[in-house]
Amino acid sequence: MDKDILKEQCYIVSLDNGIRKEEPITIEVFNSFKDGSKLVQLNNTVFGLLNLNSLDPKTVYIDDFAVIKADIAELLDVDHEETKRIVTEDKTIGTFTTLNYSKDIETRISGTAAINNVVTAINNKKVSDEETLWVDKIFKYPTGSSGNSIKDAAQIEDIINLGLYALNKTIELQSGNQIEARLGKAIRKNYLRMIVFDLIIGKKYRGFDYYLISKVNDSGKPVWIDAYFAPISISSNTNKDSYIKDDEYVINNKYVNRDALLEVLFTKYYKDICKLTQAINDAKKLYIDAISRIIYNNTDLTYASSLEDLILSNIEKISKRQEQEESKVDKNQKINKVERTMATQSLNVRVTTKLDLIQKKYPINPKEHKNIIKETRQKEQDAVKLTVEEEKTNKGFIASSILISIVALVCGLGIGIAYVLLTIGS
Repeated sequence: MDKDILKEQCYIVSLDNGIRKEEPITIEVFNSFKDGSKLVQLNNTVFGLLNLNSLDPKTVYIDDFAVIKADIAELLDVDHEETKRIVTEDKTIGTFTTLNYSKDIETRISGTAAINNVVTAINNKKVSDEETLWVDKIFKYPTGSSGNSIKDAAQIEDIINLGLYALNKTIELQSGNQIEARLGKAIRKNYLRMIVFDLIIGKKYRGFDYYLISKVNDSGKPVWIDAYFAPISISSNTNKDSYIKDDEYVINNKYVNRDALLEVLFTKYYKDICKLTQAINDAKKLYIDAISRIIYNNTDLTYASSLEDLILSNIEKISKRQEQEESKVDKNQKINKVERTMATQSLNVRVTTKLDLIQKKYPINPKEHKNIIKETRQKEQDAVKLTVEEEKTNKGFIASSILISIVALVCGLGIGIAYVLLTIGS
C-alpha cells in the first residue's frame, strides 16, 4: 500500500541561542496507534512517533512535558530519544520523537517482547531449572495495585533484575552465545539510570516500556554486537501515570513503593548509578538552574511552577541520599582530599559540557522574565483565533483544533519497523 503523506504543511521547531526557528518538513504516515500516535518518517529519512495535540490548555502540557523530559535526559546524560516540537500552518502543536535507528540495518526489541521470549524459552525447556524457578517466583509476587505497592526490598530487587535478565537472555537466545561482559554492563548501567531518571522527573509508569536496538545481518536477524538501550518512555505521554499514586512506581508491571525503590537502588546498585547521583549532588545548584531553564522555556508559567517544584523535590531527595552514601564511604574508606578533588574535577568536565549545551539553548530563563511566556502564548492563541475566523468566512464551518485525520497505511516495512508496530502501541 502507498504511504499517506500529511497534506498540511508542518514545521519542526528548534531553538538556537534562544531564537525560535521553524524548518518546513514533509511527513509520511506509516501506521496509527490506539493512543493517537503515528509512526511517521520525516523528510524521507528519519523515522519516529508523531503526536499532534491542540492548544487546549487542558492538554497542551502533555506535549510540553515530552520536550522537557527529553531535554532533562540530555542534561543528565541518560539514554533517550530526541523529541522536537511540531507546528502546522494553523499552529496546531505536537511532538516528533525520533526512533534513533535505521530500519535497514537495525532492529529494536521491547521489554515486553524480551519477557515473552523468556516465557517461550522456559516452555520449550531452553532455560535451566534454576532460572525457571527464579522467574516463576517473581511472576508469583503480587502485582500490587494503586494504594497497595510492594515495599519488600528483596522483592523489589528481583523485580528490577527480571527486566535485566529478560534483556540479557533474549540476546543469548538469539545469538546462541553468552552475552559479552562489556555489553551486559552497558545495558545494566543504562537500565538503572533510566529508573533513577524516572524518579527524578516524577514518571510513575514504566512497565516493560524500554527497548534494545541491535544491528541486523543480511537475513534481517539481530547480531547483538553493539546493542544499545532505548527507553522510549522518556518521550511518551503521561496517560498511564494518572492512575498511579505519587508514592508509587510501576516497573516490569509491578507496583513498587518509590521510597523503598530508591533505597534498593542505593544499597544494591550503587556502583551502577553513583556517577549520576554524585553529579546531581556535586553540581546541584547548576542542575537546578538548567532544569528551571528547560521547564520555563517549554511550558506556561502555571504548569512550569508545579513541575519545577516536583522535579526539584525529587532531586533534593536523591541528593540527600547520595550525601548519606558518601558519608559512609568517607568514614569507612578514608578517601583523601586529593582523590576526592581529582574525582570532582573529572566529574565537572562531563557536567559542564551538558550544562553549557542547555545554557546556549536557553540563555534566558522566563521564570525571571515572566512576560516572555505570556507574550509568546498570546501570539500563538491569537494566530489560532485568526485562522479559525478565516475558516468561518471562507469555508463556512469552524475548523477543529486538530485539522488532520490520518488513515493508517502499512506497507513494505523492514524487520525493525515491524518490531515497532508490534510493541510501540501496546
